Amino acid sequence: MSDFATRRRNRRARRGTAMVGALVVVTGLFGLLVATSTISSVEVREARRALDEVRVQYVAEAGVERAMAFLDQASLGDPTDGPLAGLENLFGAGETITPFVGTGLVDGNAQVGAFTVRLTRLTQSPDGMTIQIDATGYLPDAPVNLPAGRRVQEWSAASVVVEYTLEPSEVFDYAYFINNWGWFYGSTIFSEGNVRSNGQFDVAGYSPTVNGQPLYEGVDYDGSTASLSGYQDDNGDGLQDGNDGGVFSGWDIIGAQNLKGTGGNDENQHDFQGRVDMPNLTELDYYEQRATAYGSGVSIGGSSVSDAVYGDEPGETGNLYLKGTAANPIVLDGPLVVRGDVILSGYVTGQGAIYCGGNVYVPDSIEYVNPPSEPRPDGTTQEETEAWLADNWDKDFLGLFARENIVVGDHTSSTWRSYVGGWMSSSMNSSKEDAGEDGIPNTRAGMDGILGTADDDVLEGDGVFTTDVYTEADLAYGLIPAGKSVGDVVPGSGEDIDGDGVYDGTTTLDDVTLTTPMDTAHWGGNMPAGGISKWKDIATNYANRLDAVFYTNHSFCYVVLGSDPAEINGALVSRNENIVYGTPKISMNHDARLLGGNSGMAGSLLPQMLREPAVLSWRRLDRDPNHYAGIEE
Repeated sequence: MSDFATRRRNRRARRGTAMVGALVVVTGLFGLLVATSTISSVEVREARRALDEVRVQYVAEAGVERAMAFLDQASLGDPTDGPLAGLENLFGAGETITPFVGTGLVDGNAQVGAFTVRLTRLTQSPDGMTIQIDATGYLPDAPVNLPAGRRVQEWSAASVVVEYTLEPSEVFDYAYFINNWGWFYGSTIFSEGNVRSNGQFDVAGYSPTVNGQPLYEGVDYDGSTASLSGYQDDNGDGLQDGNDGGVFSGWDIIGAQNLKGTGGNDENQHDFQGRVDMPNLTELDYYEQRATAYGSGVSIGGSSVSDAVYGDEPGETGNLYLKGTAANPIVLDGPLVVRGDVILSGYVTGQGAIYCGGNVYVPDSIEYVNPPSEPRPDGTTQEETEAWLADNWDKDFLGLFARENIVVGDHTSSTWRSYVGGWMSSSMNSSKEDAGEDGIPNTRAGMDGILGTADDDVLEGDGVFTTDVYTEADLAYGLIPAGKSVGDVVPGSGEDIDGDGVYDGTTTLDDVTLTTPMDTAHWGGNMPAGGISKWKDIATNYANRLDAVFYTNHSFCYVVLGSDPAEINGALVSRNENIVYGTPKISMNHDARLLGGNSGMAGSLLPQMLREPAVLSWRRLDRDPNHYAGIEE
């Protein structure tokens, strides 16, 4: 054998080995490709499923958000029956409703899923309600919308418990609150406490004094000491040093540079702060229930004048006359509802409030028998405020809350009528319910002050009472209260500023003039047996001291003259105010017992509002509570 043959055999052997190796490599590559394709397909499916799981969770959360918006709308249903009435109407037929069944969630023109929502009322009390929201999101659609035999691709369910509670309205955080334009036209006006207007706040060329008051979320009183909590740092300096509060406005502050006191500081001037809603006192049934539950009453000279409600029993006229003297003061015990008008003056003791279905007339001064040691704390720090609260928690307190107007002084005198009538008719103090979307007159040009731009309030002054009305959908959801129908005005919506569902024109002197004869046939209380011949026999324009918290969503009318300073010790809350003073000065001292919301001393006496719902719990469910919603099992 030669070398050539050997080399040939070796080449053949290597070629065979190479072919086998190539086959192994090809087979391996093919196997790897198959394996990779399988893995990629699995990964794609897993990735898609993971994406769907995220998407369907968002669909379920969209159901929760839709339910919250639905409850918010329902809560506005008819505040005339009480702050909780709208929510109560939802569950009139049972504890559970399902307002949304297979509702599509749309992104542009494409549906990305659907949700079903069930609402269950868990608890209810006169002051609150808890509701459970069970929302399920489905891909591609809810079972009720799928053809027979088709299953949902993915689902996710969430259960959320929300709590709705009542609290005193924020309007009582202020010594002076106006649901319109606020006016301090006088350099001898003093406010010891915050001031606020939902419209513009104007001091023009005057230099009034405002000393602010820090606000707190709560207060605890153990019988001897008071502890405030939840300090509100509204000037944003990060400090709790008592230098907060001041002037707040839903619009701008005119003449801000002229203000004195802490309200004159830039950091204590808060303009364009938005709107704070007024409580609705159109129907007083809710407050009658509260007064009855409290066991309220009022007496004079040891004799009961009324129980919790005056005007609900045979022989009760509906109008109540209360005149207190130092020897026989008006004795208050809790909230009282008077269905007609009220005349009240003189000395008052105890702690209570009077809700009035008509006008409140104050012919002369109101004075506490046991007033706080000083109208205000010595300073505005938390420690100083707590010390004042501890010393004065049990001192006398009166709230006068009118469905209509509050009239102070001798409204029959030509001086009173000239001043008040002129201010009532001023365009700057407009009261008719044609104020536009924001409910504030003289804002047609919007915040930029330029007509024809996007922020114009085009509804203002158009001669149309623009409101929402009840719809067929409201009827289907049980949101229309008894006595109302589809097409009726939703109270408090749109331009219905006072929340009674009826258009009100400009307030005039006729609206505040007492025309009911003052005798025992028309008035209960301690009206003199022989009656009162003329208003001027009991009234004066020198009523310079008013110890009370006043509220009306109409007009506060007051003329005060004389050489003694005038003072309001409590708070003044009104939609419009027609105050003219001819005294050396007028002071408003905010009663610090109004601080702290429900936990404050006056919390149970004040008009209530429904606060923003609190989320008590939020959890994912491992079962679908809504699978059979809309279909028979």
